[in-house]
Parts: sequence; structure tokens; C-alpha cells
Amino acid sequence: MEADTLSLMIDQEQSTYRRKDYLYALEQFKGSDHPIIVTASDRKQLVDWCFSIVDTCAFRRETVAIAVDLFDRFLSIPSNAARQALRNRSELQLIAIAALYLAIKMNERVAFHSNFFVAASCGGYTVKDIESTELNILTGLSWYLHGPTSLQVIMHIFSLVGVDSILAIDTTHLLYDQVQYQTEQAVRDYILSIQRPSTIAVAAIFNAVERLTGDERIKLFTALVPVIFQFDIADTNTISDARDRLMMVTDITTDANS
Repeated sequence: MEADTLSLMIDQEQSTYRRKDYLYALEQFKGSDHPIIVTASDRKQLVDWCFSIVDTCAFRRETVAIAVDLFDRFLSIPSNAARQALRNRSELQLIAIAALYLAIKMNERVAFHSNFFVAASCGGYTVKDIESTELNILTGLSWYLHGPTSLQVIMHIFSLVGVDSILAIDTTHLLYDQVQYQTEQAVRDYILSIQRPSTIAVAAIFNAVERLTGDERIKLFTALVPVIFQFDIADTNTISDARDRLMMVTDITTDANS
């Protein structure tokens, strides 16, 4: 059952929930009458703002990954709303707010009203603005809302491998913390965000495993490889590039003694 679920997630990330390089695609069609002012840096600032909101509210940080998936996929749609948002930072922020509002309702067990975001934006947006944009996201994505995240893929892989039975408790907690941190940083980075979630998952796992030492490292690596490579994941070069990029954006090294 676990393997079937993971296989389905990997199929979905390549079809229904496929991620696209929307900044590059729009760049190809820019003209003097329609300048592009939104950048990957603008996106990163919005993601950081989303993290600050969930941290303030004591929500799960995975909620931001869900919100950003909605945000990115909506902006990938060839629509007037997406094109306008990529040329207007205010419109872009409104989409980010609506995506986070939707993700919170999907992933958190709380009653949450859009009035919170009216206050958080210092009145920059109204309830109507936020809720109508939320509806635009829902319809624009044809209600396909539950795309797999990198952390979800990791949890399924760890379950299949039986990580808890291989590692000591303290080491297991350290491993989980390291992969979660990497997936959070991947959400912030535009280049990593357009990769398949499974690519980020596998890259984060191997980076974390490389930081282990002794028999635990060997045992876990030996158990992981046959499980991971039975699925339709990216090629080794793509995974290697993702590993390098993750190490750069997280400022880590695979040398456990550094």
C-alpha cells in the first residue's frame, strides 16, 4: 500500500501536478509594452513572509510548501491573471496571500478567516480581494489542490525503508530535522521549486545520509538505494545537481565532521 501511494504521487508530479518554469516561459514573450518586473527574489520574499505567518500562528511549516505549490502552479497557467501578477508585485502578493489562506484551510485544524490577512496586509487588500483570488486559484487549477510535496515523498520513502528500525532514536530525529530543513529551503529557491518533489526528496535524503557516520550510515544507505530506485525518479545527474543546489542554499556540507 505504501509503495502504491508513493508510485501514484510520482506519477502525479509528472502529470496533473507537474511544475513549470513560468518565469522563463513568460520571459520569452515579454515585450516593451509588457515589461516583466517580478523576479525569483520577489518570490523568495513572499515565501519567507508565508513562513513568518505560519510560525507566528504556530502552524505546520509544511503548510507553506502546500501554499507555494498552489501559487507556482497557478502562475504557470497561461491566463490573464497569471500574466498580470508576474508584472505587478501587488497582484503577486495577493495571489500568495490567497494561496496561503487556502493552504491553511486545507492543512490546519483551525477556523481561519480572511480578515486575518486583511490585517496582516495593513489593509492593502480587502476580504473580497482575498476570497475572489482564492476562487480564481481554485478554478484556475480545476480544483487539483493536493499535489505531493517533497516532505511527503520523504516520509513515504522512510516508511518503506523502516528508518526507525535502522537508526538510533537520536539519529532518527537528526535525520528528520535535516531533510525537513532542506525541503523548506527548497521551497524558497525558485530553481529547486520547479524540480519534481521526488527529486528534491531524494537529494535531501542522500545529503542527510552523507552526514551520518559509521555503521548507521552504511546500513541506511544500503536499505535506501533499492527502495528509491524502484520508482520512476529523475536521472542521477538531475539528482546530483539538486543535491549540489540544496547544499548551496542550505549552506551545508556532506562532511559530518565539518
